Amino acid sequence: MFSGTKPEYFAVGVAILLIGTVVSGLGGTLASAFHGIIIAPRSGLAPVFASLIAAIMTMMKDGARSDAILPTIVMTIMVTAFVSGLVLLLLGQLKLGRLVRYVPYPVMGGFFAGIGFIFVQGGISVASGAQLAIDNLPEFITTDISIKALPAVLFAIALYWTRLRWGHWVLVPLFLALGFSAFYSVLGYMGETRESAEAAGWLPAISSTPVDFPVLDFSNLFAVNWSVVAAQSGGIATVAILNAIILLIDVSGIEIIASREISPNRELKVAGWTNMVNGLAGGYPGVHVATDTALTYKLGGDRRLMGFTYAGVVSLAIVAGTGFIGSIPTFILGGLLIYVGLDFLVEWIWKSRKYLPLLDYLVILVIFYVVAAVGILEGFAFGLALTVVLFVVTYSRLKVIRSELTGSEHASHVDRDPARREILNREGRQIWIVRLQGFIFFGTAEGLRATIKERVCSQDVETKIRYLVIDFRNVGTIDASAVHVFSKLAQLSEKENVHILVTEITKNIRNQLNKIGFFADAPAATQRMEFARLDDGVAWCEAQILGTFVFETRKYGDFEGQLTQLLGVPVAAGQIAPFFESVEVTAGDYLFRQGETGDCMYLVHSGVAAVITVFPDGHERVIRIYTAGAILGEMAVYTKAPRSASVRIEESGIFYRLGAMELETMQRQCPEAAGLFHALIIRLFSERLVRANKEIQQVS
Repeated sequence: MFSGTKPEYFAVGVAILLIGTVVSGLGGTLASAFHGIIIAPRSGLAPVFASLIAAIMTMMKDGARSDAILPTIVMTIMVTAFVSGLVLLLLGQLKLGRLVRYVPYPVMGGFFAGIGFIFVQGGISVASGAQLAIDNLPEFITTDISIKALPAVLFAIALYWTRLRWGHWVLVPLFLALGFSAFYSVLGYMGETRESAEAAGWLPAISSTPVDFPVLDFSNLFAVNWSVVAAQSGGIATVAILNAIILLIDVSGIEIIASREISPNRELKVAGWTNMVNGLAGGYPGVHVATDTALTYKLGGDRRLMGFTYAGVVSLAIVAGTGFIGSIPTFILGGLLIYVGLDFLVEWIWKSRKYLPLLDYLVILVIFYVVAAVGILEGFAFGLALTVVLFVVTYSRLKVIRSELTGSEHASHVDRDPARREILNREGRQIWIVRLQGFIFFGTAEGLRATIKERVCSQDVETKIRYLVIDFRNVGTIDASAVHVFSKLAQLSEKENVHILVTEITKNIRNQLNKIGFFADAPAATQRMEFARLDDGVAWCEAQILGTFVFETRKYGDFEGQLTQLLGVPVAAGQIAPFFESVEVTAGDYLFRQGETGDCMYLVHSGVAAVITVFPDGHERVIRIYTAGAILGEMAVYTKAPRSASVRIEESGIFYRLGAMELETMQRQCPEAAGLFHALIIRLFSERLVRANKEIQQVS
């Protein structure tokens, strides 16, 4: 973070880090729902702060008071911690804890890959003492710089490879101890002193100063360049976003580690208050750490004692001062950064190519490039914008029309006599049923309009559509572009004389269509209509078609004549008619109830009956309507199963009842006539099955 600044700045940076560690550790221990939680400064934020500090140094290099640089840097870190806490607290208060988890996975991958590059870049710069960039890459090939950078690179590779093979927690401190010992052994063997190693860049130049608390006192406030602090708003926002993302990701991991549910909103508020205190105390911001929490949990650290111990040990470091940092070789400091960056790069650039779709992997590579070439915030924002564009493009390719059916393939819930059904089977192609799905927006609305227009404007008499039924059951909402498309469809309905019926629309969609006069401005009351259910709309269309056939409106004469129409053989009708019992039905009465024993069936001579399904909560729904000539209740008689639904009389009339015992008697006494009746029932079953299969084929 403080490479390229004055040595005394480095000491202040260590103080800020230690203070932030203590405050974060205590905040997590005291307030988190999981007592063994570890909240600490995250290394992933270091490159962002390094960019902030470098920008401040650049802006204040010329014409600025030298005593104003450090206060401005410290104040920027304090403001960043406070703003991050405020953002986290706000997210928790608004219960948006799960919202940040919806950041697209490729954006996260590209972001962390870019962070990995910045870690490697920073590690090489720390080890070599020179800033690594594309334009000065040839300089790093020189002997002096490469000699300093090479040990850090080898240290990182060796640590990564060793942890990959064994993965024990003791490897990192062991490597640190070995590297430390090897460095000072070589230093002693060559007869070099610590001062000469520091001058040569093998050790960081840092003065041994105690940690002052607070790091920024009241008198320094007047030296702060507030305009420079404000200019870092982009980096400050980046830290806030990163804290939220890192926190929520790690909270999810901690839930798995601890095998318990942890409220992300509560943890957001805990980290929010903690970081606001950090901002006031001059500490580095901290959030939840899944890896450290996993270690403490596996060691039995699921009590508040772990947090107090953690904060107490770090407090001892504050008392001891910052001079001990100057004894750590730069190749170890740089090597640790390179190691972390290498871990990110391998995970997101190399391993992800095996399990991610090609398009998602390419998004990661693009974001990685933008982060490396431009910056972190720019890369993150570009990634979000890119995934939004890809989502729109991908979603636009999905079929917004879930299924297409004609009236011949999908009959309404109104059951009619065979003659009427035959007409509807033949003329049902005049009805076109379009079932929509998903979100109808600008990416899919125009394609829907084009499909409907092409089909409606067909000049083929055989396939000419007179009724368009658009079902919205699987549509949650539509945008302004979709509303505009329906305005065009309204004009199309008038031009082509096509009735448009919309079914199962939400209140919001209805209001949107009313605003454009989709229903009110129709030239005729029946031109464009709304129905609560798809079957209601299709039934209306069927009634319009049947209304054009005059002979279909006549009433049956006697019951035997009705049976003749159904069986097609007068003699057979005369033989089985005596087995039926005439029953007068009154509107509002129930013919039978759901769950009752099915001991008879009915033929509707006149009147109307409705099949009612009763749900466990007491809610009722009409699923079928029976009119003159229809047969109902036959399923339970043939299967011997209880009634699957209730039947309520909607219009008074005459029904003819055929009991199960009478059916058996009819079978014995009039086998040929009974066979024709059974064939009629089988034909009814077959027609329903054929239509059901057609619907399934269309939907699938």
